[in-house]
Amino acid sequence: MRYNRVILAEKPDMGASIAQALGISSKKRGYIELQNGDVVTWAIGHLVQEKTPDAYPEYKEWNWDSLPIIPAKMVTEVDPKKLDQFNIVKDLLFKSKDCILATDPDREGEYIGRLILNQCGYTKKFKRLWIDDLTESTIQNGMRNLKESDDFELLGLAAQTRSYADYWLGFTASRFFTLIGREASGGFASLPAGRVQTPTLRLVYDRELEMENFTPKPFYVLQADIQTSKGSFKGQWYHGEGPDKVTRFTLKDKADELKKKITAGKGRILSYKTRKVKRQAPQLFNSSALKTEARKKLAFSTVQTTKHLQSLYDKGYISYPRADSRHLSENKADELANHLQIILAKGEYKTWFPQELISLKGKARFVDDKKAATHHAIVPTDKIADPNKPLTPDEVKLHELILKQTLAAHHLEGEDLETEIITEIEGETFTSRAVEIRVKGWRSLIKPETDAEPNNDSDVADRLPVLEEGDPASAASVNMITGKTSKPKRLNDDELEKLMENAGQFVEEETEDGVIEQLKERGIGTPATRTNIVEKLAKQEYIEVTKNLVYLTSKGRSFMQMVHDHPLSSVELTGEFEMKLSQVERGEITAEELQNEFREYTHKILETKDQLLARIKDTSQFSFENVEEVGVCPRCGKKLIDRQKGYSCSSGRECGFIIWKDFRGVTIKSKQATMLAEGKEILLKNIPGKEGKAAYDLYLKILPDGKMETRLPTTEDQSLGACPKCGKSVIEGGKTFSCSGWKEGCDFKIWKTHRKLELPAAAVKSLLGGKKIHMKGFPSEKGMYDMILFMENGVLNSRYPEPAELSLGECPICKGHVTERATTFNCSDVKCSFRLTKTFLTQNIKASQIKKLLKSGKTDVIEGLKGGKNGTFDTRLGYDQVNNRYSFVKE
Repeated sequence: MRYNRVILAEKPDMGASIAQALGISSKKRGYIELQNGDVVTWAIGHLVQEKTPDAYPEYKEWNWDSLPIIPAKMVTEVDPKKLDQFNIVKDLLFKSKDCILATDPDREGEYIGRLILNQCGYTKKFKRLWIDDLTESTIQNGMRNLKESDDFELLGLAAQTRSYADYWLGFTASRFFTLIGREASGGFASLPAGRVQTPTLRLVYDRELEMENFTPKPFYVLQADIQTSKGSFKGQWYHGEGPDKVTRFTLKDKADELKKKITAGKGRILSYKTRKVKRQAPQLFNSSALKTEARKKLAFSTVQTTKHLQSLYDKGYISYPRADSRHLSENKADELANHLQIILAKGEYKTWFPQELISLKGKARFVDDKKAATHHAIVPTDKIADPNKPLTPDEVKLHELILKQTLAAHHLEGEDLETEIITEIEGETFTSRAVEIRVKGWRSLIKPETDAEPNNDSDVADRLPVLEEGDPASAASVNMITGKTSKPKRLNDDELEKLMENAGQFVEEETEDGVIEQLKERGIGTPATRTNIVEKLAKQEYIEVTKNLVYLTSKGRSFMQMVHDHPLSSVELTGEFEMKLSQVERGEITAEELQNEFREYTHKILETKDQLLARIKDTSQFSFENVEEVGVCPRCGKKLIDRQKGYSCSSGRECGFIIWKDFRGVTIKSKQATMLAEGKEILLKNIPGKEGKAAYDLYLKILPDGKMETRLPTTEDQSLGACPKCGKSVIEGGKTFSCSGWKEGCDFKIWKTHRKLELPAAAVKSLLGGKKIHMKGFPSEKGMYDMILFMENGVLNSRYPEPAELSLGECPICKGHVTERATTFNCSDVKCSFRLTKTFLTQNIKASQIKKLLKSGKTDVIEGLKGGKNGTFDTRLGYDQVNNRYSFVKE
């Protein structure tokens, strides 16, 4: 059969969306026929790949003679796992009159598409579908306005050059550094390197050194209780103006001396000013900003956010997810307003919308055609939730986060009245500031995070009397607040990506013209690759990412000690390469010129051999392998070591014992390996079934001869407790926890989802044991709420918790119960005024600290408090009952 045009998408989901928008005739294996005679097919990511060096005879051996790795002709191959789909694509290309390339609208997508066409032998011109979301209207409009392949010829050449450079530099440097490590240590070493990943690792290493070398320094802040005939307030000492302004003392003697001078001193009001201040909504999301917000608000890792973003894009709910711009074009601003009207009409999020919904066009903070030239900010489309294809709970959370940020930009600006008082006491000046909200605007939807916003506890005073210049004033008392400078914080994974994005801050001013601008504009890596780079560093055991925090491993430290000053670790060099790739895109230099430059640089890597060997010679501080002992080898008694693919005997091939980490698609963790080595039985859950069969659980045990023994769980193994109706075992099923005696007629069951919240098996076990359980996080339109669950007469019941069950401690005002709410800690008695914010001086105050404060009058030392212009400090917090707010506890 002949087709009119073949439309080549990058992934199956994208292909399905395009086909749906254009009109499906019939679905086939690997492609979809359209009603107009076109056909849609797809890659599965990289159908075609460059052959590894092992495929070239001259590069097969790992030795010095095989370097550098620069094949005379780059050879590609079809991924063997995806050969069937490649053959489908190839066959369709030669059965169609024309081709429309519909891969992702970025450099990587351009390369994937052109590589496939080239491997198929397709040499004709083609059309390009370039769209920024997968809604039906956008797809249909894009198909009416197809672009010529020549328009993207330079982008394709830049993509090819980037791929070749990463191949030559990556494989050459990886093999070069590995051979250096092995020669110097006389042992095993695997030291991968790359054009972007090695400078990224240097960012982690440099932060680690800053943390280790940091020495906290004390500082002292003076805060006076100022009295006037019209009222009292607090003021903070300062001296000087502008860049010379000083607000703290580094020497306690100086602070003591000034404290004595001003205590009970007299003075006057130098200045009393009020002004209206506009508060702008935060900018729209780009890829990195969204990852940071998802970590803060949803506790998502960058990997989770990237995964859910891609899924939302593939399903048509958001615009292109790997955008680096935070702006819209004027056309997109109008289109967005129309999309939001459709979402508003549905009504689910009606309370989030402003009273009047108009386009953002004309607001430079959100709309700029130049800054949104390639890909605009990440915003919702007009897609409305499909009950037949519901989003996952995490996808819903992320979509709502994007929707809220987008709607905040459409709300009114916030407006506040700021009051500032400058007071002079005995020749010394004090500043006091208060903010009163006049128009909440966008802040009714999302919480502000900047220090300038009102209700921020860093303000010295939140209630100021009305005064006039010249009014007499005195210092009733002066408090000295002691703090310590805080060391740099450990990087979160999203913060590491942010450092990559903003790499210009690490570049020296005297570098080549354009490098700084390039790094400030685009950084190192791209929004599409930064998460993969961080994942790769973790997989190569240079870093570990635990609870979103990035830790440098001993292997990563040793590697960076060896290559820290090597050109390949240079952010500047990476910036220069990125700049020149952009020049290829713009036609300012040819791809051949830049490829020759990359070849030349790859040769130069080898010239550093003697220098690197000299650096690490005769020293024991270098460890090029992360070795963690997990137990004793059950076969020979030597150490059992955690390696990349398995837990193996330290004697190597002499013994040969290994527990492979991947067992039928499920990962065996180190604690489980330890238990196996000790002869204990472990349970692996949710092992994928073959050919569409259901997942299953399996018990594993190591026999004395080192062989693995498996068995399926029995009913007794699976039991969560006795059925309250018949006494038999209750076990976990697909959607319920049910009695194992169902064949005998027992109908007892507990649904896994209760009030839209998933019940864990441990909770059901407690319920069957007669215990009441406190479950948090039940969702509702008004927010999350708690419930007490319990069994009564064989039925699951629930009730709202009593205040005493939620109590963090006794209210210091009315002796009632203090409980936790969404953003505050409040007294359960609505008539009581007790209230403390959960965020204080930019730090989150945990409920456990409030318990300590209510019990003993103070928290533990809270680190990293940010005191306005005083930087950060550490101190314990107490409670000021007079002003109903936090206080600083003097040690």
